[in-house]
Amino acid sequence: MRKFVGYASNGEFSVGCTGGTVWLYDKQGKELRKFKDITYGYTPMISPDGKIFVVKSTAGLLAVYSLESLSLLKKFRFSKVSDSQDDGFCFSPDGKLFLNVERQRDSLHSAISVYDTTDFSLVDQILFDEDMMISYIEYDKASGTYYVLGFARDMKTRVIDHGFIAEFADRQLKNMVSFPSRKKFIYHDYKHLEIMGFTEMVYGLSSRLKENLEGDLDKLKSMDFSLAKLHKQHSENGTAE
Repeated sequence: MRKFVGYASNGEFSVGCTGGTVWLYDKQGKELRKFKDITYGYTPMISPDGKIFVVKSTAGLLAVYSLESLSLLKKFRFSKVSDSQDDGFCFSPDGKLFLNVERQRDSLHSAISVYDTTDFSLVDQILFDEDMMISYIEYDKASGTYYVLGFARDMKTRVIDHGFIAEFADRQLKNMVSFPSRKKFIYHDYKHLEIMGFTEMVYGLSSRLKENLEGDLDKLKSMDFSLAKLHKQHSENGTAE
């Protein structure tokens, strides 16, 4: 297979992204289709039920594909902000919802948008103030909770003050725990590598991970950097807010 920037697999299908092309393979590694529907599309994710996959573009686009008909279902612009759209996203555990961290208004304002996966219509959108930036969101099966990773900005200096992990429920951030900005960058880089499928290409650019975690790509894959676990660790250390 080619060297991909982003990669996802569920055992039945694999999706690889190079930016301008999306490649689809079966479980034997046979190429099924290739798509050229969006630019800067690097990050793929397959739905829990294995019926669709989504590719996110850093230019503010989402492309939704069917794994049944092997075709494009929908492509749309989720924000007028056409850059910096490299934050995370996830499906709900039943695959009925798609939660996307977006930049809205401008690149300094983040939002969590919720889409109905039957037609990817917008169900809800939660906008955050400029001092609170969201980077990644994921669902924890054990607790049945969504967690987000982000950082707080000092509005006087307009630089990062500290990182945080919080539960996301009822359209709010709850039980927030904070940690120094240095850890935020490490966590951010790990989650970026993870959502990109631990590809060699992204790992090659992860100098902070190589320096701070002192492990090769296989070692990083084996680590548990789930937001639920990190939230628990920092809560036990007394950093809850």
